[in-house]
Amino acid sequence: MPVRSFQTETAEREEFAPAPDRLVSGNPAGETRNAYESADGRKYFGEWSCSAGAWRVNYSEWEYCRILEGNVRLTNNDGSVVEAGPGGNLVIEPGFEGVWENLTPVRKLYVIDLGEGGSE
Repeated sequence: MPVRSFQTETAEREEFAPAPDRLVSGNPAGETRNAYESADGRKYFGEWSCSAGAWRVNYSEWEYCRILEGNVRLTNNDGSVVEAGPGGNLVIEPGFEGVWENLTPVRKLYVIDLGEGGSE
């Protein structure tokens, strides 16, 4: 079926925390509710929430996210900074390396595309 509807509230909940070697500040922990996975396992849609804190990230995937609650700051290794709050939209391209910082607890919707050769 080419069009489907998904509810993130009923998706299975998976808890997470950044790996200790990636932690920059705070003690962030949260959950992911993945509501959709494509048949080839390369595209995802869901909801993500996490407490305040900062950790290092290295994106091999493409991600779109819409911030529903809270405020985030992404600092690229080149020093450039992007911030978003409620209603804000972010597109993160493969190759982004830097720090993801939740300035407050955050809740977002996400769409992830692993691309042709990407991995989780």
